[in-house]
Amino acid sequence: MAKLCAARMRLLASVRVRLFLVCWILFSLFFATNVVREHYPAFALLDRGDFKCDRYANMHADIFQHTDGHWYVGNNLLGSMPAVLVLGIFDPVLDRLEEHSKAKLAANPELADAPYDTKYPNRQKMWRLVKQAGLDLRFGASTALTSVFLMAPLSALLAVLVFDVLRRRAVERGRAVWLALLFAFGTPVFYRTGHLNHNMFLMETTFAAFVVVWFGSDANRGLSLGKKLGFGALLGATCALDYAGFVLAGMLFLYFAVPRLSKAGVAKLLVDCVPIALASLPFLAFLLWTQWLMYGDPFTPGQKVMPHQNEYVDQGYRGIGFPVPEIFLKNLIAPGWGLYTFGPLLLLALLPAARFIKADKLVFPLHERRWSLALVLAFMLFCAANWYSLLQFNTGFRYLLPCVPFLFLAASDWLARMRTPVLVALSVVVITHGVVLAMTREVNDTENLIRHEAVDQGTSELSLPGYWKRMLTETPIPVAYRRIDREGPQLPWLNVVKQTQPDLKERLSSPWLPLVLIGVAITLCLGLWRLGARAETRSTRVRRT
Repeated sequence: MAKLCAARMRLLASVRVRLFLVCWILFSLFFATNVVREHYPAFALLDRGDFKCDRYANMHADIFQHTDGHWYVGNNLLGSMPAVLVLGIFDPVLDRLEEHSKAKLAANPELADAPYDTKYPNRQKMWRLVKQAGLDLRFGASTALTSVFLMAPLSALLAVLVFDVLRRRAVERGRAVWLALLFAFGTPVFYRTGHLNHNMFLMETTFAAFVVVWFGSDANRGLSLGKKLGFGALLGATCALDYAGFVLAGMLFLYFAVPRLSKAGVAKLLVDCVPIALASLPFLAFLLWTQWLMYGDPFTPGQKVMPHQNEYVDQGYRGIGFPVPEIFLKNLIAPGWGLYTFGPLLLLALLPAARFIKADKLVFPLHERRWSLALVLAFMLFCAANWYSLLQFNTGFRYLLPCVPFLFLAASDWLARMRTPVLVALSVVVITHGVVLAMTREVNDTENLIRHEAVDQGTSELSLPGYWKRMLTETPIPVAYRRIDREGPQLPWLNVVKQTQPDLKERLSSPWLPLVLIGVAITLCLGLWRLGARAETRSTRVRRT
């Protein structure tokens, strides 16, 4: 036992381990119970060994009936595969929960009509279907498992990666820890970590691939065989996660290939590309195989065969056309889903650090800064060509998520040099903003309604009477702040429990309950950090003697 305790203390002595644990604990506390489209193929694979979602027909807008009579999701399936691993481990527990729900339903059929106290009719409809199928406990537990044991640790690892990048760029350790925590909780990473979603995976593979080339290249911009294989696998995963990933993967490949071409020539570059291509093939093959299984053709994407479910499908080719200034601008500043409204800290990336800081002192070097800018702009232009971007009002910020780590690193040149009192004030503001959004997860269609009113009247949105008043009072962010002011601190999963379990609502409605849970989590994090700091001090003394 003493040896085990000593081993644990040695583990906590690592600041990277402590940073990971703190982020994991706090991310987990704010998990959301959203059953999203990525869940359903994972459920189907565990249920019956294929991707047919017949059992979940009409439970999600992206599940549709194909010409073979079976129901499928319209998105790429690689984003569901990590969930399969987590849910597969806990499948016996989930089976027991489902059996319990069905037994209660058989004993009391009226439970199928249990209300969901929400203003969103689609959530009420989905809840009723889930209750009637006896899947309520299984679905709820599945969201908790995929959030706590998948999304939270992956985001925590990303925060550690950011810490490692900052340290390798000579940022003082204490400031690097601070900035890594600021990245975790002061950017949209906090909001999107709340539930399973492929956008987070896309961001993680994109940034990891960039870091492999950045820090893995030698003087001639070459990579070792292992790093080439890792880079290729990350590129393949980026493509297989989302069709937008082809844009990101293309820019990442150019980031590797262009300098390598100038240093080593065409022949050497072609040789280097062989292991990269081979490592990407399994992921591309998975994409083609799953499309063939679901849609009957390996080269047919889900968007091509899905029924028309929204007005944007008719724009361009199934919702994809040329970049549109309106979409580009709204992706940045829309009150309900804009990059800068959800992550105001990232505005610092717009400041031209290279003009005021010597090139050799930059946290984000000029070469990497320029390539990341090219990647971000290319991706923003692609998203501006995607009319589905205007549907983000029902989910909050997500499309531009792969841009966040690059913009944060660009902002880090200012953050790393900022005076401590200023950084404290800034951190309080942006983390408070992130916590409010993560607590309430408020979404509404005010922006969408305003846009339709303008289109119907043949005028601009700015010309509508009361436009700014509605933007400042009815859109998700001001509504979220009003909710916190009116109802006090919240936890998204606790809100859903109260809304779906009337018998528990009164006992769980105390505003002190979220505060106590948050306080316990913060106390645990501080305790772990303090223990680890003591263990680190002792180990340092031992090494010196």
